[in-house]
Amino acid sequence: MTASLTRPRSRPPATGRAQADGRRASAQWVTGAAAATAVLLCSLSIHGVLEGFAWLWPLTLSVAAVSVATALARRFRFPTVLVPVAGMVSLTMILTWMFCFDTALLGVIPTAGTAARAGQLLSDAQTVVISQVIPVLPDRGVVFVACLAVGLVTVLVDTLAVTLRMPAASGLGLFTVLLVPGIIKPQSVGTAGFLAAALGFLLVLAAGAWQERADASSGRNPGSHVAGAVGIGAGAVAAALLLPLAIPGFSSGAFPQGARIDFFSGTTGLNPVVTLGNDLRQPSATGRITYATDSPRPVYLRSTTLEDFSGSRWAPDTRSDSRQLGTSAMVPAESTDPAIPASVTTTVIGSQTYSSPWLLAPYAPSSVSEVGGTWTWDPSTMTILSADGSADPQAEYQVRSVSPAVTSEMLRGIGPAPEDAVDPVFTDLPDDLPQVIRDMAREAVGTETAPYDQALAIQSYLRGPRFTYSLDAPVDGGYDGNGMDVLARFLEQRSGYCVHFASAMAVMAREVGIPSRMGLGYAPGRATNETRTGAAGQELDEFVVDSRDAHAWPELYLEGAGWVRFEPTPSRGVVPAYAVPRQQNAGAAAQADADPRGLPAPAPSSVPSPAPAPPEEPQPVGPAETGGAPFAGAGIGILAAVLALLTPWGLRRRRTRRRQRAHAALAGGGAGLAWEEAADLAQDYGYPARTADSPRSYAARLAADAGLPGPAAAALDRLRQSYEAEAYAAPVSAAGAPGLSGAPGLSGTPGSSGPAAARLDRASSSWADVGILAAGLRSVVPLGTRIKAALIPASLGRGRRS
Repeated sequence: MTASLTRPRSRPPATGRAQADGRRASAQWVTGAAAATAVLLCSLSIHGVLEGFAWLWPLTLSVAAVSVATALARRFRFPTVLVPVAGMVSLTMILTWMFCFDTALLGVIPTAGTAARAGQLLSDAQTVVISQVIPVLPDRGVVFVACLAVGLVTVLVDTLAVTLRMPAASGLGLFTVLLVPGIIKPQSVGTAGFLAAALGFLLVLAAGAWQERADASSGRNPGSHVAGAVGIGAGAVAAALLLPLAIPGFSSGAFPQGARIDFFSGTTGLNPVVTLGNDLRQPSATGRITYATDSPRPVYLRSTTLEDFSGSRWAPDTRSDSRQLGTSAMVPAESTDPAIPASVTTTVIGSQTYSSPWLLAPYAPSSVSEVGGTWTWDPSTMTILSADGSADPQAEYQVRSVSPAVTSEMLRGIGPAPEDAVDPVFTDLPDDLPQVIRDMAREAVGTETAPYDQALAIQSYLRGPRFTYSLDAPVDGGYDGNGMDVLARFLEQRSGYCVHFASAMAVMAREVGIPSRMGLGYAPGRATNETRTGAAGQELDEFVVDSRDAHAWPELYLEGAGWVRFEPTPSRGVVPAYAVPRQQNAGAAAQADADPRGLPAPAPSSVPSPAPAPPEEPQPVGPAETGGAPFAGAGIGILAAVLALLTPWGLRRRRTRRRQRAHAALAGGGAGLAWEEAADLAQDYGYPARTADSPRSYAARLAADAGLPGPAAAALDRLRQSYEAEAYAAPVSAAGAPGLSGAPGLSGTPGSSGPAAARLDRASSSWADVGILAAGLRSVVPLGTRIKAALIPASLGRGRRS
């Protein structure tokens, strides 16, 4: 005959037991539904990262599939460790049905073709991340990744809140959903998103309290759990909303507004998924990049271009069909006039933190050397893109650039470009171009007819007194971003930053017949007053740029001269010497050539000049980059890893404390709880019970196999005797001692002595023996086993028994 190692519980009437089981099952369903609702409420903040709400329906299906699967697994009493596995299996099947139906067996069972399709979807999503600014279009790849990520978060939240009954800890899973908008969206989560997430978390806390109340072993006040959880949670939400009102500077950003979380700080470069405006609005400089060049003037570091203005929103086009492999020899698709001399420059670029699939290079690169990885380039745009989508920082590489050394006199005599001079993508405009853009383009060029003069007129118009530079006005006015509608709003409000000015000039140039595109990258930055020696022995002047220098500018095609950069953004960037308007004094262009920053001299004025202002304090040569910014993302990642590592330890400690409290509450009993803890300790240290073990045989084998020292072996024997005395004694009458036989001599009445009293003493004093046994087990096992028992306790796999 065998005996169970767990304590036999008193058997209530069948009806009462059925009712208790029904309440417990109902509570689990309610908590599971609350967890799923909380995940969906948090996911609403993804609106704005993804455009529209078309993604919400498949995401809801993914969350529901996980929640139903885990609920059914609990209903049919799956082992604890298999409940989240059921959720992941269900998630795999629903994703297969939604995105890979034609490659799967019966539409839901993945095959090798399904894995290949999933890989393609991930690649498509990566392309979107590389090439689009937020809100990104919810194509199949992006929605697949969103459903996969949120589905996995649902498994985590459901496991913590329902299976392991740790509803407060489930907030960590909900927080991971909020990180996406918190990092990417210009206004972070926002008040509405924060309130929705907080409501979801409160629902989980309340449902968890309801589940706790349904536990038959809980003797707490039925209403105390819900009231306490909701009260504390509501107070925290109110504090989060009200405190920022009393703290200066908390007007925009995260949770719901304030110091914005930015894991891209210091670790990534000008990634189009993070809008350029976000880079410029960062409170501190991040992403330090140095370059050394033999150019007589600082250079623009170009990352990518925008040329397709036909859609509602604009994004860089990878132009995969036209890209060529290798960077040893690159030649632009458009030829230049041989009569225009070429300017050849060498630039050495490096950064430990800039990370992007687009390689920075001054225009127009003819070769790149000493660069790691495999790269492709596009002849029409001369952008350089990683062949495999990697974005590893490049410690240092060298770029050789060749471009026409144009002057204003050369450009002034150039006529309109032939219709087939460039790819039509550089001239196309949508049919529904807003009228304000057409009117303003005509107003800007006036009577000018030559392309160069028209370009100068548009640049001067945008840099004139009608327009102002502002990072905040587009956000406040609701036109922060790109697209024709955004551009129209900017031209009406006449206040924005470089993206708006550059796109305005590019589109207005097309309207008057000049091919155009928009460059993205970095303005020249600041000199470090250091020099370096190039590979050919030439002297290179060193400069530094960072997130403050993120910039956009227009490039216009002028026949024979190729693509020519202009600078319409007031107070930003450097106006090239050839683009200084004729109205300025004759020495402006020469001064721009001589000035190390290339800044033009101010236009002459008849108004007397005011007295010179006192000299400014010297500015630091390097960027004022926040010291801890490069490590913010790594710190959060390490913290999350530590929390994940300590979670099993915390769950095991929680189980022990719950047993100890329940044992203390049973002043005359509880030996079964102590024995359960002893069995779990033995399993954690590598001595599990066998199915055929009785308490007596298990205790004997444990003492022998582990080689327990005398005190620990004696403690184990006392635990076993107390357990047997409590577990196998017959029930007593109401007047008898609790848990002991009511037979003569076992009454257990006050003052009595005998077997019953002895059993009562052993049962009530047995928890101290648990500590003695634990110390004994620790003393006989190796250090590695002790660490494993603490961090990965094997007894957690046996499920909850107290």
